[in-house]
Amino acid sequence: MASRGDKPTIVIVQGSFQTPLVYEPLAKALESRGFPTGHPQLPSCTNPDSPDFPKTTLADDALAIRNHLTQLIETEHKYVAVAMQSYGGIAGSEAVPESLTYSTRDSQGLPGGVIHLFYYAAMLLEEGQSMLSAFGDSPLNKIEPDGRGYFLNAAKVIYNDLPEAEAQMWEERLLPAPYEIQKTKTTTAAWKYMESTYLICENDQAVPVQFQEMFAGMAKSRVVRCSTGHSPMLSQTSVLAKEIVEAAERAIEKLN
Repeated sequence: MASRGDKPTIVIVQGSFQTPLVYEPLAKALESRGFPTGHPQLPSCTNPDSPDFPKTTLADDALAIRNHLTQLIETEHKYVAVAMQSYGGIAGSEAVPESLTYSTRDSQGLPGGVIHLFYYAAMLLEEGQSMLSAFGDSPLNKIEPDGRGYFLNAAKVIYNDLPEAEAQMWEERLLPAPYEIQKTKTTTAAWKYMESTYLICENDQAVPVQFQEMFAGMAKSRVVRCSTGHSPMLSQTSVLAKEIVEAAERAIEKLN
């Protein structure tokens, strides 16, 4: 059973179109600082060649994240901070019910729980909204008739502060995403009942700064800033890891 003196587990919730490889440097940086990590596999980023892949919804991703959190919290009694990027901000916020938060579990005499939400270059939605209803069709995506969407010009848009060859390599590794995830209406907004930190990435070409500031304001997040583009987990891994660790440590201190 975990104690309040233990370092919380950092659950990494990724963005769309990416392979988990993109987030491995961040996981290693956090683990080198003594923080265990988890990275739930999102159905919308898995088996894109499957005939059923285009039917995948945001609800499927949220369930995968929630199941991962439930294992850590209800079975292993861990304290957890959730670090979310891009689309992961929406899926992760949908995935954290009040029943898994530390405050609720503590009031019931139960150990563990989600102690903090950390957003970076992330999007947020109110309950009842979908990405499509809130933002419309993105000019950055090309939607094919089979229901698979493809990200356009990723090297310049989401990897813009990486060396050109590296940016091109990651662009070539991108996966399609099901268009259905953009149509799914959310039912939960965990940022309404949990404290959060929002790292604004000031050179982000995918989620402009003014939108990040709007999202941080919605969530009443503690705001920190960095000079990166949309993918600090690659371009400034140490900076991102430091901010996540400091937020997690601040949250743990409040429990003691």
